Amino acid sequence: MALRVLVADDSAIVRQSIGEVLRSADVLSVVSAGDGVEAVRLARETTPDVVILDYRMPGLNGVQAARLIRQTSPEMPLILLTACAAEHLIAMAFAAGIRGYVLKGDAADDLIRAMHAVRRGATYMSPGASRVLYERYLPAPDVG
Repeated sequence: MALRVLVADDSAIVRQSIGEVLRSADVLSVVSAGDGVEAVRLARETTPDVVILDYRMPGLNGVQAARLIRQTSPEMPLILLTACAAEHLIAMAFAAGIRGYVLKGDAADDLIRAMHAVRRGATYMSPGASRVLYERYLPAPDVG
């Protein structure tokens, strides 16, 4: 099933790279935004099947943009694609309605898996993000 995807990242080369990855994964069209304000506007105007948001962007960060998108499109599947694996950011993202959390350092296939998961209504965390929570909340193994 060909999807329409909105990619918001302040780096043009990152937007272009993500676009290439998505086109190889049966994505029909990719709309790009260079900041959070533009991402909110384009999400409302184009009603994409999936929105991929960077965290650090001018105007609004990805979490702030997600909150605003949720106001008019509460069911729109949102993914945060970021270099930051901080526990507090993961919690803020999911609290804002983001359902996919993918680290830029993880494989491109993780973004594709996240995209399909959030379209089905599921949540997705890439391995790097999952590892942060695993290390935080699970006790160290008893080696004694």
